Amino acid sequence: MQQLADVLAKPGFQKAAANLGWLLAERAVRLVLGAVVGFFVARHLGPVRLGSLSYCLALVTLTTSLVSLGIDAVLKRELLQAPGDATGLLASGAVLRLLAGLAGFGVFLLAGLTGAVGTVEESRLLVIFGLMLFQPALLVPDLWLQAHLRAKYSVWAQTGALAVGAALRIYLITTQAPLAAFAWAAVIEAALVAMGINLLARRVGLGFSWREASGPVMRRLVAESWLLMFAALAIVLYMKIDEVMLRLLAGPAAVGVYAAATRLSEIWYFLPVALASSLLPALLRARERGAGDYRARLQQYYDLNAAVGYALSVPIALAAPWIVRVTYGEAFTAAGPILAVHIWSSIFVFIGVARGQWLVNERLQVFYLLATLTGAVVNIALNFYLIPRWGGLGAAYATVVAYAVAGWLASYLHPAVRDTAGMQSRALLIPLRVFSYFRRT
Repeated sequence: MQQLADVLAKPGFQKAAANLGWLLAERAVRLVLGAVVGFFVARHLGPVRLGSLSYCLALVTLTTSLVSLGIDAVLKRELLQAPGDATGLLASGAVLRLLAGLAGFGVFLLAGLTGAVGTVEESRLLVIFGLMLFQPALLVPDLWLQAHLRAKYSVWAQTGALAVGAALRIYLITTQAPLAAFAWAAVIEAALVAMGINLLARRVGLGFSWREASGPVMRRLVAESWLLMFAALAIVLYMKIDEVMLRLLAGPAAVGVYAAATRLSEIWYFLPVALASSLLPALLRARERGAGDYRARLQQYYDLNAAVGYALSVPIALAAPWIVRVTYGEAFTAAGPILAVHIWSSIFVFIGVARGQWLVNERLQVFYLLATLTGAVVNIALNFYLIPRWGGLGAAYATVVAYAVAGWLASYLHPAVRDTAGMQSRALLIPLRVFSYFRRT
């Protein structure tokens, strides 16, 4: 117990824990405001209209992964290692994302005008959601806040915007607003988040102008992160391609039921990202101290992620039918079995995100890209086979298998990553190993 007390007393641990606490608080508020209001929105819209809304949002989410350019992890690392270059790094990242956002919105505008994405209503929704492609450029200051463990300011901005968005959606439900109005609510919320983060970051000392963007820095960021960009696209592809393929193979109602189920499991995906942001400084310090300390910290990092994944998956899988009835009502009863299967993907998401941070630290972005592309290919192939037979339940099984392949099994395919594969496998056995931690303390 004295060893545990010594760890808890370390300033670095306390700062990381405080940062993680703010991120957890933000998600708790999001769960209460966003998710609960989202349940009312789903009940109001029904499976078909919710399916159309989710389908268009999935297309925008896929494109956002390209617009973000995969520079998040690289920028956070550079901000920690070269704090004196922060303004130039942030400005260069913002300009790069703005250019990508303009290109992406142009494509969406053309697709919407030509009706290439579905019905007339879905084309209109796609153009409205397309405005969210400019948000990544405006969220660059959030990377500076994350790198300096100042998540509370980001939480303030996101919570305020979430409250406004929730109130707006309740108003739209009570006034029987058209479907496009719910898309505008999402755009307004995204804009408020960006505005709030920029104002708060400047208040706590971040002062940078977009004019400080540097051509050489932009080229360096692109050179080091383009593989991560395609890796992020592959991740989002096998996270959201299910909804796109369900729309094409089974119709909007199937998308609505599936989206209702996955919303209850994907809401927890922020946790591994929050852990990575909070523990990155400690991992980098352990890496500087030596290979032995670094390996021990990594194993603890994987164990923690796997333990949280199991803690979520087991109770939610058991209570899935009841959870769906309470949150969505009888119209979404078919979402219960889908949730019971899909929630198990959380475990592989958690250890996959943990491995992703290690890959960035070790500059193994090529493997990161290949692993995520493999997962995307597996997901698409399984969707083609399973969706016509089992609909949304087949898509859920495809997702779990694809996440396991990309986030864990692919680690065995590269010699430099096999040691990490062993640590991930040990982490997956954490229910059998948890008592070793108690004995250690």
